[in-house]
Amino acid sequence: MHPPEGFGDYSTNLVFMLAKEKKENPGKTASAIIENLKKEFKDEFEKIEIAKNGFVNFYLAKDFLLNKLEEFLSDKIEFPKIKKQKINLEFISANPTGPFTLGNARSAAYGDALANILEKVGHKVIREYYINDIGNQVELLAESVKRRLQQVEGENVDFPEEFYQGGYIIDLAKEAKEKKIPQERLKEFAVEKNLVEIKNSLAQFGVKFDVWFKESGLKESDEIESILTHLEHSGLTYKKEGALWFKGTEFGLDKDVVLVKSNGQGTYLLSDFAYAKNKISRNFDVSIYLLGADHHDDVKRLKAGIKALGLPEEKFVVLLHQLVALKKGDEVLRMAKRKGIYVTLDDLLSQIPKDVARYFFLEKSLDTHLEFDLELAKEQSSKNPVYYIQYAFARINSVFEKSRDLNTPKYNLEHLKEKEELDLIRHLIRFPEVVSGISQNYQVHHLTQYVFELAGRFHKFYETQRIILEDEKLTQARLSLAKAVQKILKESLSLMGISAPERM
Repeated sequence: MHPPEGFGDYSTNLVFMLAKEKKENPGKTASAIIENLKKEFKDEFEKIEIAKNGFVNFYLAKDFLLNKLEEFLSDKIEFPKIKKQKINLEFISANPTGPFTLGNARSAAYGDALANILEKVGHKVIREYYINDIGNQVELLAESVKRRLQQVEGENVDFPEEFYQGGYIIDLAKEAKEKKIPQERLKEFAVEKNLVEIKNSLAQFGVKFDVWFKESGLKESDEIESILTHLEHSGLTYKKEGALWFKGTEFGLDKDVVLVKSNGQGTYLLSDFAYAKNKISRNFDVSIYLLGADHHDDVKRLKAGIKALGLPEEKFVVLLHQLVALKKGDEVLRMAKRKGIYVTLDDLLSQIPKDVARYFFLEKSLDTHLEFDLELAKEQSSKNPVYYIQYAFARINSVFEKSRDLNTPKYNLEHLKEKEELDLIRHLIRFPEVVSGISQNYQVHHLTQYVFELAGRFHKFYETQRIILEDEKLTQARLSLAKAVQKILKESLSLMGISAPERM
């Protein structure tokens, strides 16, 4: 967030790019534009100048900084005006075939924080979890439990490696035996049991959903059949080798894809088409999917289906998150749920607090692989970025406890003039633009970067400038600044689902 050396509080090379495009003299064009900007924004900027690097640098005026700080103190924080929308945010949607893993937890933290941010700027957000309760994976789950149940009962049956291998399958089999669950209900029993565990894990992680949407509901309501009828009448399907195929190549796919298998079972893709249509029927302005990177090819097929169905493509946004590996010292554990190699969210939360887990999952861009450093997460010092930020909040609280008679600052802000003070204000007042930016580009890690740097700038200010002084007016001004920082630290942490402890 801090501008690199040679750049102003804000910088742009757009002026030079425009001049080059118009084949004009860049320096002359920039000078003319700058003179107009100086007149129009004389209150906002102290200085606007052309830098040697081809950028125009903008430096905020001190009075502007202090006025913005006063707005923050008086609860007048304004976000850029937007068109408020009804947004469906579907995230996690892990198959109910096993425990809630770290990969699922990354989606949980990111989706929940993104929903908070979208709501903060004024959107109405529906948090939704899509339950894949029909299809190959749940059939395999049922068969895995059935085989383990047979083994528990003493039968000599094989257990192929493509079955679900985790110890939880044995636990499900033992419970099914104890409760005398008939074989025809094993699938329903296993799915519901896993869903209960998923919901418990999410509750512990502080994540709630407005809608739990079952794939089977699409079939029961004839929405899947309606999609098939539409595509067939539009001439976009054909039969081959007993299966029904979708003409995906007409919509940018490398090859056509199967919608209904030769055994009459619909594929996940067919359900995805029906689910997209269902979201449109619920009048969402935007539907955001947060999916794992292993769904990359599915996304292409989904977009092809959206085109084929004539749905408004601009109303669908797909975000992919990369995989999570657990780093313990020099060892890196990569997950494979089917093989029984995974770390559950419950396991993680038994070792570190929820606050730490959420921050670590939010710290990196979605498109980067995440190595969750368990040793650093366990570190209870300023080396741990979560505690570094929370300590800034607690530190400010301690200052106010020591100055009870000055607990209500009187905005003597004109006394703020030190570099550390003004640098802190410059960063502080960027909060609305950071949050607004995330609501448009969905890059939640920008908030972790912002709040980490805000905490760092406060620590630097605290360590170089005393807050409580004999000069009462300067003391009041610095207390006011500390109060504003504390407020934004708490707001930022809250958006990420992280607490702001008053003492540490």
